[in-house]
Amino acid sequence: MQHLSVIRFSAAIVILMSLSVAVLKAAPPEGYRFLPLTEAAQLASRERRPMLLYFGRYGCSTCRKMHAEVFSDATVSAKYNANFVLAYVDTESGNRIRLDSGETITEMQFASRNRILGTPTFVFFSPGQKPLFKKAGFQSVAQMKRYGDYILAGHYRSTPLPEFMAQQ
Repeated sequence: MQHLSVIRFSAAIVILMSLSVAVLKAAPPEGYRFLPLTEAAQLASRERRPMLLYFGRYGCSTCRKMHAEVFSDATVSAKYNANFVLAYVDTESGNRIRLDSGETITEMQFASRNRILGTPTFVFFSPGQKPLFKKAGFQSVAQMKRYGDYILAGHYRSTPLPEFMAQQ
C-alpha cells in the first residue's frame, strides 16, 4: 500500500513539473496569429505586408499588462490580425531561427544582437520589410492603433513618427 502511495506521489510531481514547464514558456497574446520569426519574415516578404515583431519573455509583468489591457482590445486585434504579419521572439529562448544570411542562431542571441534590452519591445516593418521604428515598454491601445495607422496608410514615407503621433 505504501508503494502505491509513493507511485501516486511521484506521478503527481511529474505532472506538476511538466505543467510548470509549459507555464514557464513565454508566449504571445492569445487571439493573435503570431508566427515564429523565420516563417513570419518569409510570409511578410512574399505577401508584401507590414510586420510587427514582438520581443517578450516569461515573467515580464509589462508583457502581461499589454496582453490584458491592450492586446485584449477588439479594435487592436482586428487591425493587427487583418493587416500585419505577426512574429514573436522569446528573448530567453534557445529555439533556433534562420536568418536571411542562412545563419542559424537562438532567439536569445537574435534579441541580444538587436540590442533588445527589455520586454516588451515592438519593432514595426514596412511592407518591403524595412524596419521603421522600435518601441519598448508598455504601449497603450491608442498608441498601438496609431502605429498601425501610420504604417497602413503609408505615412512613414513622408512624416516622422513623432510628428504623426502629435497629430490628433
